[in-house]
This record gives sequence, structure tokens and C-alpha cells, in this order.
Amino acid sequence: MNLKYQLPQFYQNILPREILEFSPQEFKATCDNCAMARPRETGKIHYREDLKCCTFHPFLANYLVGAIFSEPLSIEAHRIFRDKIARREYALPIGMVAPVRYQVEFNNREEGDFGQREDWLCPYYNKEKQNCNVWRHRGVVCTTFFCKSSYGKIGLKFWERMSNYLWYVELALLEEALVMLDFSPRQVMTLLDFHNRQEGTAAEKKSWVLPEAKSRDLWNGYYEDQEGFYKKSYEIIANLDKKAFHEMIGEQGQDLEEQIFSMLPSLSKAKLI
Repeated sequence: MNLKYQLPQFYQNILPREILEFSPQEFKATCDNCAMARPRETGKIHYREDLKCCTFHPFLANYLVGAIFSEPLSIEAHRIFRDKIARREYALPIGMVAPVRYQVEFNNREEGDFGQREDWLCPYYNKEKQNCNVWRHRGVVCTTFFCKSSYGKIGLKFWERMSNYLWYVELALLEEALVMLDFSPRQVMTLLDFHNRQEGTAAEKKSWVLPEAKSRDLWNGYYEDQEGFYKKSYEIIANLDKKAFHEMIGEQGQDLEEQIFSMLPSLSKAKLI
């Protein structure tokens, strides 16, 4: 299946054709039949079959949240988002962020915790169906994480490069939305400090939510209409064209693209293992 069908739909308007039309054949790592739930070797690290690799709270950029809010059928995701907003559970202008308390614990995890800790289960995971409530607009980590690759080491390297590239793209896009909605560079940097934290203050590690005064300050006047803000973020990004996008990502983003392009011929010729 072409990558354009595995990525959020609006990426089709901006990403290079070479990436969108590439069709990686990954048969080893599948969500419906978790390869890591049945270890071949005794004692090998594995995942619980009912949790899989979803023991992780992903970051969802503002425009991705807006894209999901704009889909009438994503009812369960809407409920989860609105609950997070109501509780002030790190629903921020950059997007839906894992509570700092969660981030610190996850980033200091021990070997064997991942795939086993039910208390770390993704808030967007549908336990009944054992699938994802935000799959069509999932973030970078969930899009590019492969525990195994049908191409072996070169396949894992490809997904690592895709992850680096898409994270850079995601960051550029969420910042573009913030700038267009009147956030200053200083405010953007303050917000980004809430992502991927290794450490936290005593207050942050004690609570799952933000104090109301702090949340209001971070929202820069949008506190009362956070859902509307996310939808506006999505509208801004959805209206970009390829020229504007390439100007936005600059030389560094284009270098990351070239690293992916350089691997495509080898992957196309590689034998599946």
C-alpha cells in the first residue's frame, strides 16, 4: 500500500510524490497480529497481546487534533479530547500532550516495561476492538514505529529516517499554525517545553492536570474555545500547497527528504525476509 494511504490524508497535498507513492511491504509488524506478543525465545522481551506496543501516550499536534474534531464520525475521539480539555489534562495549543508526570515515568522506564504496563496504555486505544480511535490522524511515533521489518536492518533504518523527517514536518506545521494564530516565538518555545520531558517539577510529577491559571496563560486568549482553536489550526495546515510547505521546512527539512530518497532504490530491490 502506498505511503499516502498510511499517512493522514492532508499530507497528500504537501509531501513529495516519491514518498507518497512508495509502497513498503511490511508483513512482520502488524497491529492485528502482534509479532511481539509471541516471543520465539524463552525470556525474550515481549508485549502483552491485549496491550501490544500501545503502552505509550502519543503526542497529537494541534492540526491533527483539529482534523479529528472536523470528522463527524470520530465520536469516541471527540469524547476523549473534550474530557482532556475539561480536566485541563495537558490539552495545549501545540496539541494533546502526555501529562509531564507520565512523560517522566515513561522516559525513565526499565527494560521490559514497554508493552507490559497497562497503566501506561494509550488514552486513544479502544480496548474492546483492540485498535486505535485516532488511527487516520495518528502522530509520528505511531506512524513510523516498527518493532520488526520485512526488509531487515535496512527497513528499520528507513523507518527511523521517516520518523526523523515526519517529526520535523510535524513541528514545522504545528508552529506555522501557532504563528498564524498570533503566538509569539517565546510562547511557542514555552509550549514546546511540555513535550518529551525527562524531568519535571514536584508539582508536575504530583498531578495529572494543569492549574487553571497556568492553562489560561498558555492558551493566549483561546482558553474558552480550545476545540475551535484546534479546528482553525487544521484549516491553516490543510490549505497549504507544496510550494509553501517546502519553503517552510527549509534546507534542513529538504535534507531529511533527500536521506529518504536515497534509500528508496535499495528498498525497492530488497528481498523480503
